[in-house]
Amino acid sequence: MHLPTHQTRLRTLPWLLATVPLLALLVTGTVAFWPRPALVPAPEVPPAPAKAAAGPAVASAGERATLLREPAAPAGVAPRPQLDFGSEVEALVSLGEATSRHVQADEIDLARNSDAAARQRFDGLLAEFQDAGERSLDLLVTLPAGSTEPRDTGRRLVLQLVLQAEIARRHEVRDEPASSHRSDALVAALLRTMPAQEPLARLGERVLAHQPFLHLCHEPEVLQLVQQASRGEVPREVATSLLSTLWDNLQRRGERSSAELANLALVLLADPDPSQRTAACRQLLLDGRFRGVVLAWLREHRDHAVASELANIAARELPAKDALAVLREVAPILGSAPQAYMVLGMRDTAAVADAYRELLAGDQHAAVRVDLLAGLATGDRGEALPLLEQAQTSDPSPRVRAQALLTITSSATESHGTAALERALGDPALRSDPHLLGMAVMALQNLEVAGLTNAVDRFGQQLRSLPLREDTRNLLEQLLAHSLPGGLTSDQWSKASRATGFGGNTGSREATGSGRSR
Repeated sequence: MHLPTHQTRLRTLPWLLATVPLLALLVTGTVAFWPRPALVPAPEVPPAPAKAAAGPAVASAGERATLLREPAAPAGVAPRPQLDFGSEVEALVSLGEATSRHVQADEIDLARNSDAAARQRFDGLLAEFQDAGERSLDLLVTLPAGSTEPRDTGRRLVLQLVLQAEIARRHEVRDEPASSHRSDALVAALLRTMPAQEPLARLGERVLAHQPFLHLCHEPEVLQLVQQASRGEVPREVATSLLSTLWDNLQRRGERSSAELANLALVLLADPDPSQRTAACRQLLLDGRFRGVVLAWLREHRDHAVASELANIAARELPAKDALAVLREVAPILGSAPQAYMVLGMRDTAAVADAYRELLAGDQHAAVRVDLLAGLATGDRGEALPLLEQAQTSDPSPRVRAQALLTITSSATESHGTAALERALGDPALRSDPHLLGMAVMALQNLEVAGLTNAVDRFGQQLRSLPLREDTRNLLEQLLAHSLPGGLTSDQWSKASRATGFGGNTGSREATGSGRSR
């Protein structure tokens, strides 16, 4: 059963409650507080130099305008006053700016009122313009591609929100008679518009990727984007993301079987285009029957870019046990993949911890053990901390012990963090290795971020006496200069006091210190 249009708009409202305040922040370039900041769209990427596009032409404004327009009023009925779409967009941008100003001035009640007015106006725009999606595309192509003006940023965001809401509204009734054309035509028009500017390509990805809007009828447009990506006319990651989304949707809706998609992916493994190779590898990776095939292909071709993307896909989408197996397989190609392990550590701390214990038991794959401990930085601290402290004291690899130090100090409490650096500076292997000492200075930075000024003073003095590389020593001195009162460690204060006749009195430093006691 499908909802009437007014109910569709009401279901959209909670989403708008979060996005319109964020519009206010982006319009003025302000990073002020507001609930649900995770909904802030990705920043626009500066466009690459324009290239001559090959293949089908970008959809024209006239073509998009013919997709859907308001029907004429019946004879004898006076038409009601019409809103102007462009003026409504400008009004929404202005409301966003006003909301931001109120937030910056801590005028919360006024900010909420302005936000409520923006949400009401947005809902009214969708109610008034049944062709809001086409109108948004018409205006988007007129915005300067490289503009960073706050007003243009606000316009682009408002038009993106309108386009998202309109595509979602039409998709809800897509299965009703005569409704599929309206939904599919708008999505196709967006796909054909994306190559015109890089900001449009990235906006299209934000609207369509990982959403159910792409259907079998959109396959030609998506494949055209893939071809344009191979020529550098569209960002490769955009084309890859949309091709993967299309295949997911086809399989989910039964428009293509998993076997058909797997066969297509096997063919595309040999394609010279990296977007198609990556999408093919992902399709095979997520199908347990063909996972071995794609891993064998990676071992043979050692494609670093594809291996890196697949490591992140595995960490996000596969069960933890399967993801760990894939990450271990690609380790010889990547060398290190800490970001993937951090994603997995957030999803399943216990699985990452167990994998570390398994490798430690046989003293195997020290580089993988390093990544596993890095992954625990995003995991459950209560579960991860005892293992990290054990690793720092008992792992046979100095590099692994140094990583345990970094992970502990990244978010541990004062006592755990300072104890970890104390252990590290008492480790003979670390004290004599300039590379590992660089990691100790990074751990000291973590303590400085936590506000442990006295600990920075104490450990900074110890690190100064050790064999640091020149770049590490410069980093240490910069850290001490901006984190300690007067930029001096306590021993330097003592020397300065004696030189000026104060007999070793360090009271002036302690009086100006702002750190905690550790």
